[in-house]
Amino acid sequence: MESRPFNIKDALLPDIREFKAPALAQKIINSNQISELVSLAFEKDHLLSSRAMWVFGHCSDIDYNCTKPYHLKLINNLKQKNLHNGVIRNTLRLFQIHSVPKKTESFMLDKCFEYIKNPSEAIAVRVFAIRVVFNISKPYPELLNELLIVLNHLSETEEGPGIRSRVKNTIKAIQKLKKI
Repeated sequence: MESRPFNIKDALLPDIREFKAPALAQKIINSNQISELVSLAFEKDHLLSSRAMWVFGHCSDIDYNCTKPYHLKLINNLKQKNLHNGVIRNTLRLFQIHSVPKKTESFMLDKCFEYIKNPSEAIAVRVFAIRVVFNISKPYPELLNELLIVLNHLSETEEGPGIRSRVKNTIKAIQKLKKI
């Protein structure tokens, strides 16, 4: 007797104290339901989409190759208006660790610079965006210089410790790259 796949939507919506993203990610991978999880990440319900992306991030941590086919779709989703910052944050979290597909680098640079420069954007979104821009910019000295200008401005104006720390560490990393 074949077992029926479990209902991911129901699994994403329990009380936060009962929500176990890593365990749910493993269950989704084991039952080969990644595509269903991704479709839930595009829902209008902010809680559902945010949690789906959170779990997707854990799926990527467990098995990057099973999530890679959805990267372009996730990047294109950043074009949507009024995305929950959890969706943005978890999308950028993926790409601070993994490479951005070459054909989307230009879009991601523009989008991430937009996030970085927006003081009303969530701190985690801005911090992850800094890393994404840095990773894309490594082979291009002119982009590193542009990032350095933005980071130097942030180091003078930003008060949040999370951003100040990421700015300081990224400036050091850029300086180290320039010495090579």
